[in-house]
Amino acid sequence: MARNPPAGRHTTDRPTATKAAKPLAGKRQFAAHAPDIALFLGQFDALEPRRQIREGMASSIIDRVAKDLLHVPVQTLLSSLGLLSSTILRKIARTERLSPAESDRVARVLYVFRLAVDVFESEGLAAEWMQLPHAELTGLRPLEVLDSQPGYDRVRELLMRVIHGIGA
Repeated sequence: MARNPPAGRHTTDRPTATKAAKPLAGKRQFAAHAPDIALFLGQFDALEPRRQIREGMASSIIDRVAKDLLHVPVQTLLSSLGLLSSTILRKIARTERLSPAESDRVARVLYVFRLAVDVFESEGLAAEWMQLPHAELTGLRPLEVLDSQPGYDRVRELLMRVIHGIGA
């Protein structure tokens, strides 16, 4: 099911099984994004994202991930990740940092988004895929299950199956 294009898309926009089997992470350029987002989307020092999570990301990343990457309202992202909107909106207004736990949830979204871009070869298609209900996620959207490590693992597994040409 993950290989079907989002509604209204032509199948010619979709990567072939051969293309999907070749991850594009090393070829994709995410420089157009803010440095804190690009850090998670690009091929940088593997431990730098860990440091950012432990120190807490800038709360403004929530707005940029919701609007610039996923094209959803901030409230949709917050509720999908199980984050209290009053707490996060207060942190954004006061330019406070997210907690490590909050940062970890945002990082999961960024990691899955990067992998989905590798699979679908398009940020737009990746964002759409993350918002479509999935039978293998019991009808939930990938974005909705990224609030936990098991949910993240399951979404990542679905995308890896597409990359390796195994039906998902």
